[in-house]
Amino acid sequence: MPTLSGFDAASLCESLRARLEQDFPQIIEQCPPDDYIAALDSIEGYGGYREFGNEATRIAGRIEQLAGLPGIELYHRFVLARLMSRFERDGIRHALPASVKDQYLIEFQRIAKFMTVARPGTYLPRNDGFCKDLAICRGKLLPCGAQLVDVRSGVPRRILGGGGLGQAMAGAHFFGMRTGGFRPFYEMHLDPRAMSQFSPTGWDACYLRIAELLELNPEIRGVFGSSWWFDPEVERNSPTIAWLRRRPLDGGARVFRAGSGESAVNDALKFSPQRKALYDAGRYEPTIWSMVWARSDLLAWAKSVRNPIQGR
Repeated sequence: MPTLSGFDAASLCESLRARLEQDFPQIIEQCPPDDYIAALDSIEGYGGYREFGNEATRIAGRIEQLAGLPGIELYHRFVLARLMSRFERDGIRHALPASVKDQYLIEFQRIAKFMTVARPGTYLPRNDGFCKDLAICRGKLLPCGAQLVDVRSGVPRRILGGGGLGQAMAGAHFFGMRTGGFRPFYEMHLDPRAMSQFSPTGWDACYLRIAELLELNPEIRGVFGSSWWFDPEVERNSPTIAWLRRRPLDGGARVFRAGSGESAVNDALKFSPQRKALYDAGRYEPTIWSMVWARSDLLAWAKSVRNPIQGR
C-alpha cells in the first residue's frame, strides 16, 4: 500500500473539514466532496488537466451559489487534502515507480504549506496553479521533477501539417513505424513552481523518471511536449539553453513545427533581452515545436545513462 512517510494528510483533511462545517455547514451535506471527486474522476478520454467536465462544473457552481467565493475556495482546499489522504490509503490508478512517489511527497508538502499563505482567488478553476495541484492530487498529472506529466494524452495530428509536405511525410512515417500511433502518450507540462530543477541535471532526472513510468505502463507510446525552446532557431540564438532541445534529439526524439502565436512570442521573449532584440529586428520569430520521444528510444537512452558501458 503506497504511503508518504512524513506527511500527515489525514490531519490536514480533518482540520479543513472542521472549518468547512463550521463556516459553511450546508456545503458538505448538499454537495458531498466525494461526489465532486467522482465527477472529476469520471472524465474519460484525452482531455487536458484543466478539464472539469459538466457535472463537476455544475457542483462547483452550486457551491459558489451557496457560499460565495470564500466557500468554494475552502471547499477546494478540503478536496485537495482529501485526495492527498486517499493517496496515502489507496495510491492512484496509474502504476508509479518509487522515484515518482518521492516527488509526490515533495509536491504534497508544498501544496499543504501553500494553503497557509495563499491569497484569495487561488483555489478557483481559472487559476492554472490550482488546476495543476488538483490534477496532481487526482493522478492526472504526475510530478516528475522539472515537468508534470499528463498520464493520458495524445499528440495532435495537426502538427503533421505545421511544417509543410516534408514534415507531413516524415511525421506519418515516424508515427506509423516508430510509435505505432498518436495516442496514448505522456504529455509534459512546465510548472513555474519547479524552476529550481530547470537545469540539464534536473531535466535528465525528469526524463529518467518518465522512462521508469514507461517501463511500468507499457501501453504508453512515449512522451511529448510543446514549447518555443524546441525550435531549432533557439539552439542558434540562445546556446546556453540548447540542451533543452539537444538532449532528447541526441536520444532519438523527433521535433515537429507546430506554429507560432502570441503565447509563443510572450514566453520566448519574457526573460531574454537577446531574443527580444532579435525579434524586434525582425531576425527571430518565436515558434512552437513539438518534441516527441518514442518509448523505445527513451528507454534505450535511459538504459545508456544508467549503464553507460552496457548502453554503448
